[in-house]
Parts: sequence; C-alpha cells; structure tokens
Amino acid sequence: MADNETAFRSLDGTALFGTIAAEGTTLNGVGVLVHGSGVTRDEGGFFTRMAAGLAAAGVPNLRFDLRAHGASGGRESELTIASVVNDVQAACDHLRSQTGWDGPVHVISASFSGGACALFAGHRPHDVSKLVLLNPRLDYRERYTTSRVGWVNDYLSSEMAQKLDDQGFTERSSFELGRALLNEVLLWDLPAVLAAVQVPTLIVHGTADTFVSVELSRRFRPLFGGSTALVEIDGAQHGFAVHEDPEYRDPQTKIWQREVIELVGRFVID
Repeated sequence: MADNETAFRSLDGTALFGTIAAEGTTLNGVGVLVHGSGVTRDEGGFFTRMAAGLAAAGVPNLRFDLRAHGASGGRESELTIASVVNDVQAACDHLRSQTGWDGPVHVISASFSGGACALFAGHRPHDVSKLVLLNPRLDYRERYTTSRVGWVNDYLSSEMAQKLDDQGFTERSSFELGRALLNEVLLWDLPAVLAAVQVPTLIVHGTADTFVSVELSRRFRPLFGGSTALVEIDGAQHGFAVHEDPEYRDPQTKIWQREVIELVGRFVID
C-alpha cells in the first residue's frame, strides 16, 4: 500500500494536510476519514489501520487533519461546525481530483466530527455515497452550552463572558470553545439535521463509552431520514478501546478496532 502526503485548502483558504492511502487501481469508491477533536488524522493509529484496510479493499482514501489540529492551519478558538463541514467538502473534492473518481464519496467520521459530517451529508447528498459515524458526537448544543457551567437559559454568565473576553474562549474541551462556535451551537437543530440525511448510514458505538454515551446513538438513530443501522460493540470504551488504553495497545482494543474496521469495509463496499 502506498501512503502519500498531500496538501490542499478549505473553502475559506485554510491550509489542510492529509494522507492518501491507495493500493492498486481497483476502485470500490473512495473515502474520506474525519477524526475527532483533540487528535489528528491517524486517530492514535486507528485511522491508519482503517485506511490500510479500505485501500486493500479497493477504496482509496484520504485522512486529514481538521483545521486547528495536527499540521493543518487555523486557530482552535475560531473553529466552528460550519468550518468543519467545509473542510470535509474540500477533502472530498481534493480526493476526487487526486484519484480521478467522479462520483460521491464515502464519509467516515469519529466522535466530534459526527454531527458535522451528518450536516454535510444532508446538505450535499450528491457528494456522499455512504456515511459512517463512529461513537459520534451529535448533540453539540447539549455538549457545549446546556450542560456547561455558566449557561442559564441560553445566556452566558457575566463571569464566563468576562473570561471569554479576556482569553478568547470559555474553556478547553479538547479544543478552545470560542464565541463563534458557542453562538452556532445555540441554533443547532439536531432533529432537522438528521432528518435531512438520506444516504445509507452506519453508526458504530461502544456500550461502555463514557465520553459519548451509546444511549445517545440509540436515541438519535430513529431520527435519520434514510436507512440507518446501529451496531454496538459490547464493552468497548470511546475509540473502541478498553478503559484507560489511550495508545490502543491492549489486545482487546486491537480486537475491537479490527472488528470495526471490517464492519466499515463491508458497509462501504456492499
């Protein structure tokens, strides 16, 4: 398998960097892998292995660093859901230009990027062939405002507002939560976002996930507009790992992640 480093720009000109994995010339579609917050394109090695598996199955793919992550440009405090959506669109366009593929793209997302990729799939259905959501964060409003200290009836407290003025973000929750994102998620209409997703969708979630509860995927799955399957990985923590295995070294972690990689491969090829 050949891994080729690549560079491109998002719609607003932000520099993005990634890796294209390809093997041979057989095409069963192409895929873009979109990582979660606070990590990089390789997802601790999980996406590296997934990229290799997809490439071996005839699915050339691009994994890339979202803006404000890894080697890509941009500031954390300026990150928004809309900017992530535009990064995904740019990644799809770039992958098509590099492979000669002229059809829709499989979009495979993890954690934080899940809601953004769902929005992308609903907004640009002709660009997406199939959507994969791995332990997805979909409830941005709840995650970044409703459940956070300093918010009352959609208003930020004076103390937190002063903190935002002084440092440019309220807190670091894997990344700096800036004013643009906070305003954006107050308008996040999750039922409408999911209803607009008409492409075939696969959700995979660990039952022991303490970062994004599997109960959220169970609750939200019926809201998708198209065919949507939920596969639960019994006992798996966030990232399909055992508890406190951030480097994914435990043998059980490797078993679970291999299972997920095989699930995703079968889904996008079928």
